[in-house]
Amino acid sequence: MTFASPLFLALLPLIPVAIAAWWFGMRHGARRLVALSRTPVAGPPVLAALLFGLSIAAAVVSAAGPRWSERDAFVPRRGADLFVVLDVSRSMAATDIEPSRLAAARAGIESMLKRLGGDRAGLVVFAGDARVRFPLTADLDAAARIVQGLEPAPVLVGAGTSARSGVDVALEAFDPESESGRLLLLITDGDDLGPDPVGTAGRIATSGVDFLVLGVGTTEGSAVPVVDPVTGATTTLTRADGSPVVTRLNADFLRALAAAAGGSYLGSDPSLLASIVPGRLASLNRATFDERERTVPIERSQWFAGAAVIFAVLGTAAERFRPRRRHVAAAIAVAAAALLTGCATAAHGYNEQALEAYRSGQFARAAELFVEAQTERPGDPALTLNLAAALNADGRFEEAAAAARRALSSPSPRWRNRAHASIGHQRFALGDLPGALDSFKQALIEDPTDEVSRRDYEVVLRLLAPASQPPPGGNPSNSGDQAATPEPGQGGEPGTPGDPGADPADNPGSQPGGEPGQSGSPPQGANGGDTAEPLTEDEAKERLDAIDAEVGRLIEEAGDTPTASQALEILRLLAERTRIAGLRDSRGGDVDPSDY
Repeated sequence: MTFASPLFLALLPLIPVAIAAWWFGMRHGARRLVALSRTPVAGPPVLAALLFGLSIAAAVVSAAGPRWSERDAFVPRRGADLFVVLDVSRSMAATDIEPSRLAAARAGIESMLKRLGGDRAGLVVFAGDARVRFPLTADLDAAARIVQGLEPAPVLVGAGTSARSGVDVALEAFDPESESGRLLLLITDGDDLGPDPVGTAGRIATSGVDFLVLGVGTTEGSAVPVVDPVTGATTTLTRADGSPVVTRLNADFLRALAAAAGGSYLGSDPSLLASIVPGRLASLNRATFDERERTVPIERSQWFAGAAVIFAVLGTAAERFRPRRRHVAAAIAVAAAALLTGCATAAHGYNEQALEAYRSGQFARAAELFVEAQTERPGDPALTLNLAAALNADGRFEEAAAAARRALSSPSPRWRNRAHASIGHQRFALGDLPGALDSFKQALIEDPTDEVSRRDYEVVLRLLAPASQPPPGGNPSNSGDQAATPEPGQGGEPGTPGDPGADPADNPGSQPGGEPGQSGSPPQGANGGDTAEPLTEDEAKERLDAIDAEVGRLIEEAGDTPTASQALEILRLLAERTRIAGLRDSRGGDVDPSDY
């Protein structure tokens, strides 16, 4: 026999101690009463005490989760597909975030991989070109070990930066035959997204994948360290004139790319990946990759729970009627028979069937069975929250929230805590970030030690008030950051509502790579022209200043949630700025500013 929660068994030695203390107390009281009244007094109801003790013992054993015997079960592996497109150019060695941009990104990816369930993950690395570092795999431990060894060096990929090539390679690497949802996660500092970011955004938008962008670095920037492969000495990457190359996070570029592609910009904190990405994957269509046969123990808790009820009933009868010895023997025989044959209630049977349906992905069927179980045992908060989890997995978020609210009437703070947390997940899935924040706060009020709800609260708070905006209290619809819905019943990361309030007409996928809407005319000379045209220093500076002014105006007008047309215009202008800066800087030496 094994136990799911063996720590409960530590309570068993306390039961005979409590019975003995009660018996001695009753005997002492009876003797004093006889001494005072000189009349016989009935002894303590020992049989009732023993039966109550057995009831408590059986309840403790049931709580410990006894299991014996085994059965074979086929466990399906279900999940969605994720490709991480990671920038490993030399600029990712910058130390404007500790210990370096790439090290922080690696830590965020490793933490995220540990939180994935049955999902598959793949990795594309890029600098001047791109390659698949590992294809889609369900062996996430092996994937994490590969991520640990990544370094910013042109060993696997060429020098430079080309996020476009990384995105293209990842889109082609997705399994075209899989019916699972697909998520593309781009992690870069945004120094250079290639010559055609508008076309890149159009390809992502028309591919049908979910798209997330994480920036790495700071707007203040940092010099680019270079390690001598022979001596191991670290120097700074410089231009031909000896000035250091400073790399900065181009958050405006990344935010515009995400908006133009119909995705979300997550900000510049890699630690958020573990909270946001698993939840976003959980909200996508989950296909079955394979089935694995496993041997699982058979739970026997219901036997002991039934025995606990019978012993309690017999104890009550023994205390009231003071049965004779033959009655006692008959009662013990009945209790023993009940313990041996078990007492699986109808509610328990429905609950077990519902759990089996849930594990096999039949969420609608699981919800029906949980409703049947509730009919047999109304008011049970565990069944109520199980129902909420099944409805959530079936995409019926409003019904799930209504079911979870019924558990708020429980007298137990533990169940109220779990109910508030469940409601928080549903509100998030429905796009109600303020409602989700309030629910997670209520969960923490019920249980201040609940670290899961504390993390969920912090994630939603960051989405409502990103670092670039004032403290919470503003309009949550102004936030461009999104997360994703957690696995039901896990109490995990808040989930993604999609983009509440987004205008379907703003979807750039309807005109892939086409001309964006007119959100402002570009300044003179910002539209390109001949890429080989000679530029004087003054001409280049004049063009760059004009583009900066126009981009600044568009960013101020758009805020953190640009429309698709605004985002495409910003991308086009910023790409032109990169081109002109390259023409200006490449005249003076052998260091291409995009070559890091």
